[in-house]
Amino acid sequence: MPLLRLFLPCLVVLPLAASRPSLVVVISADQFSAELMARWGKDLPGGLGRLAREGTAFQSAYQDHGYTETGPGHSVILTGRTPAQTGITENRWVDGSTGKSVNCVSDPASPIVGAPERGASALHFRGTTLGQWVRTQIPHGRSFAMTGKDRASIFMAGAQGDGVYWFESGVGFTTSAAYAKSLPEWLQAHNRRFLEQAQSRSFFWEASSGQPESGGSFLIHGKLTTFGLPRLIQGVGMSMDVAFWNRFKASPFFDQSILEAAEALIAHEALGRRGGVDLLALSLSASDYVGHEFGNQGPEMRDQVRRLDKALDVFLTRLRSRIPGVWVVLTADHGSGDFPERLEAQGIPAKRLDLRTWGRALDRAVGQRLGIDHTLFLETDSPQFHLDKAALRASGKTRSEVLQVAQELARKDPDVIEACSAEEMEAVDPAANANPAGRPIRERLRLSYVAGRSGDLLLAFRPSVMVDDPAHPANHGHPHDPDRRVPLIFWGPWKAETRLEPVRIVDLAPTLARELGIQPAEAVDGKPLELRRRSH
Repeated sequence: MPLLRLFLPCLVVLPLAASRPSLVVVISADQFSAELMARWGKDLPGGLGRLAREGTAFQSAYQDHGYTETGPGHSVILTGRTPAQTGITENRWVDGSTGKSVNCVSDPASPIVGAPERGASALHFRGTTLGQWVRTQIPHGRSFAMTGKDRASIFMAGAQGDGVYWFESGVGFTTSAAYAKSLPEWLQAHNRRFLEQAQSRSFFWEASSGQPESGGSFLIHGKLTTFGLPRLIQGVGMSMDVAFWNRFKASPFFDQSILEAAEALIAHEALGRRGGVDLLALSLSASDYVGHEFGNQGPEMRDQVRRLDKALDVFLTRLRSRIPGVWVVLTADHGSGDFPERLEAQGIPAKRLDLRTWGRALDRAVGQRLGIDHTLFLETDSPQFHLDKAALRASGKTRSEVLQVAQELARKDPDVIEACSAEEMEAVDPAANANPAGRPIRERLRLSYVAGRSGDLLLAFRPSVMVDDPAHPANHGHPHDPDRRVPLIFWGPWKAETRLEPVRIVDLAPTLARELGIQPAEAVDGKPLELRRRSH
């Protein structure tokens, strides 16, 4: 059964051009959950608090799909479509024909400027974005993106844009041949200054309070790990190697650099000053790196939120002084929970699950049940399991036989709450107007399911179980509220109010489209939200 498409506007009454803003900025704060905003953000004196107090703030906004990762989440924000329609099921998936892992933005034919050994584009992305609607439907409309990650920029901008940029370690902010063969002079100069300053200064992350803040010590991956601030990111003369860039990205300095690059873009490309409507997609990535490295309940994330608040305040103040009528939207690609060891120390049941070990055990159990002495599934870190086609043929068993046994055994594990075959996924038709807060897990997985890219067996684990990331203490990607509930705030000509009705991030793009008086270029899964404008 095909996935139901929810909304296609048939008639839009265009507003007077004078009521349109000259600039719209959509900000995605990577891994910035609604819980983080409620706990530390809404009462702060700077940009986060300002948006929450002065904007239309939806308190119950959800990424409606199941596998809550950066690629899928950013593919939703400016498309109005779920990952089932954008094609971005996870950050990586297995190519069914080759058995090889595919990065969601990989494209060898589109080398990255300054890092040509890799390529990136919207090759795997399906459909269009708000920026493309602006460019084609509004005279002199333009679309730009400036982000910390390639997949954020590419999926928020889509296949075309007037400037699509992201950060590459050791290079600065760049693009790929899919968008431009070289960087504009202003960005080259910006990168030179940035790299020179990075090499000639120390990065020392102190708590905003000015006092040391301890986060305790926990045994993680067999190693005692200590959390807290201050923390040395880099000293003058230290090597600017991969380890440095990893430390830099997992600190507030990274968001500051993205905002500085965005200000340079706004100035040099004269955003909001060319007579049309400009759209800037801006993704701030530090919270995601901080969350993976330090969890989201310790002093590191608390200070990251404080510093993001200050940095956004500076950015928004300058932005509104240059372009008084600017519209700003704040949201996130996903959220996250804290790492299990700290939760357990608080008396909260939690555990980490090594998915590769778990998957091998399931594979062996399936083989024993069917009398097969070799593996049947490809090894993976993803909760989407792919059958090894060659092994399946060699087994003499049918696909349905193997999947039926695998599902039966998986469901007996108390940590598993859903195990669905691809065929079952294709038969699920998510309710068009379902409350996202109570949408069944199976429907959430369906909204992440992409035929030919998703697994043969899709799994979901209990909220108390974190699928382990061997490289970091904390992880996300689960179909539960800590990962899927995120901020959604519209700041502009609308009333300052708190809204409690459940909404979805797929509603963001059609809402802005209606406010701008334009139409999505294709059927979308979201619907326009009713924003109440201030009386003048």
